[in-house]
Amino acid sequence: MKNNLPKICYWCGIELTSETQKKEHVPPFTFFPKGFRENLVTVPSCVEHNNKYSSLDEKFQIFIKMFGTNEIAVNDFNDRVIRGLDRKEKESFVKDLNNKSSVVKINGKRNLLIELDHNESQLFIEKIIRGIYFYHKEKPAKGIIQSVTKFIHREVLNNPAIVEYLLEDVHLQLFTQGYFRNPEVFSYKFLEAQDTFAVIMNFYNEVEFIGWVFPEGFSFD
Repeated sequence: MKNNLPKICYWCGIELTSETQKKEHVPPFTFFPKGFRENLVTVPSCVEHNNKYSSLDEKFQIFIKMFGTNEIAVNDFNDRVIRGLDRKEKESFVKDLNNKSSVVKINGKRNLLIELDHNESQLFIEKIIRGIYFYHKEKPAKGIIQSVTKFIHREVLNNPAIVEYLLEDVHLQLFTQGYFRNPEVFSYKFLEAQDTFAVIMNFYNEVEFIGWVFPEGFSFD
């Protein structure tokens, strides 16, 4: 893990001192249960960007662990996550979660679905992409940041089809393996090409997100 990153915020680029510098975990610390917290990736952060999205961190670690794609996700959800939600100070959070949740049958199996705000989901993944970008480029990302996953559905887009198309179109052998020590929890690959930074992130062996940082001045027109 890098210990000599520039003393500036990974998000806004503000200069930091030993008194103002915080550590932002990439991905958030809440994703890592006991036994999987060694040598985690961190980037320097200002106080604002270290605390600003903590509620998003909590919501999305619940959302992603609920897929139960490996034993680590299932055990941590049934233990630490459930115990945390039972705390009195989480009553309003749980109420809001219940209001946006429903149980449906998919292929004959009962599944819990959570209604997610598209802007929130994009912001959460952007946060991780920014952290990875800074870790490797040693400067804040300033271009357009986008992501897609088949695990979050939108009526206007067929996300699963988009993901399949992208994975077929890219040459995965050109991607570089990122820095991680707990692949059962989180792993990623990245690619730098023509000023574009692409990253493929994987949570708990199966929940996959694809993201890009396009250069400043980039346009889809």
